[in-house]
Amino acid sequence: MSAALPLPLSRKTGLNWPLAAARPNAIALTAVVIGLLSLQWPFVVLHPNRVAPDGDELTVFGLGGMWAALIVSGWLLQALAVWLARGRVRAPALALSLAWAASASYAALTWGAVALSGDQEWARVAIAGGAWGTLAAVYIGAFALYAEAPRWLALPVLALAALAFAAPYQHLGVVMEYQMAADVFRDELLQHLLLVAVSLPPAMLLGAAIGLLAARKRALESVLLGAAGLLQTIPSIALFGLLLPIVGLGAKPAILAMVLYGLWPVVVNTHTGLGAVPPAMLDAARGVGMSAWQMFWRVELPLAAPFFVEGVRGAMLMLIGLATVAVLINAGGLGYFLLRGTEQAVPDLVLLGSLPVVALAFAADAVMRLLAWRLAPKGRVA
Repeated sequence: MSAALPLPLSRKTGLNWPLAAARPNAIALTAVVIGLLSLQWPFVVLHPNRVAPDGDELTVFGLGGMWAALIVSGWLLQALAVWLARGRVRAPALALSLAWAASASYAALTWGAVALSGDQEWARVAIAGGAWGTLAAVYIGAFALYAEAPRWLALPVLALAALAFAAPYQHLGVVMEYQMAADVFRDELLQHLLLVAVSLPPAMLLGAAIGLLAARKRALESVLLGAAGLLQTIPSIALFGLLLPIVGLGAKPAILAMVLYGLWPVVVNTHTGLGAVPPAMLDAARGVGMSAWQMFWRVELPLAAPFFVEGVRGAMLMLIGLATVAVLINAGGLGYFLLRGTEQAVPDLVLLGSLPVVALAFAADAVMRLLAWRLAPKGRVA
């Protein structure tokens, strides 16, 4: 009679050892691999001044053994948490280890950078590939945690938020560039937002009208959708150039081009949303005596609204990025810093223009996704 195999620990605890009994979180494991690989790349670059083309590239280990030990231990804890069985323990273990690795990396980039620059008045620390790789790893780890236990994502977020308020930034190159051009940055940021705010409403209205017409008139469907799609094949700089003889330099050609580019996602999603309305619901609406106008407002529009919002989200993200190129025709915007940074070979100045664009895109995406979720009919499976 064979001996009975030992039973695993209670499933409620999430500690189902041996490890082979647990199904690992593959996404979090990917974050660990990227995070550990990023330690081998330069984490920061120390420049003696703004115009020095070359600097000293330093990995995390070059910043000091303490920072390297903290970051490595965080990712190793994440690697162990990945193999825990899914339950009450794995989610907090993933959250705690991710908060540890992310906080240690953030602290190394700030406090470690200040200690690195020392008393050198003109020295600046630039963010290098290892730091960006770590950021990608933290993002992937946060995505894995959100997919498994959304409420635990608050732990690493709060940890990073606390560090963001306490950490020193005075020797980071991008911060020094901002301090030297704070007034210009504010003006260009407002101009960037203005370009998007002025061009988005016409794109929404025209796109909705064209999408509605394409859904109602099948004979015009291919023509309207094809024309809207054709505009996407024209490079933005080429379209700006084509508009220059008509409206000249400045914000006018930029806004006109942005309106034309913003049509496509709104047109397609409006057309798709109206086409997705179940015919049975339209028949039921006719059966209770609704007119065509009533059917549109009470049946079709509520069901198509989430599709329309998704189209507006796509248009908004497109316009936020496209406004960066508007500086080439003297329309201003955050692209000013990208252009000046490229001309002067100052990567920190390029970052000063690109980081706010990324932040605006993430914020707009989150708001529009929330709006689409709120507008989705109750009981509908996304």
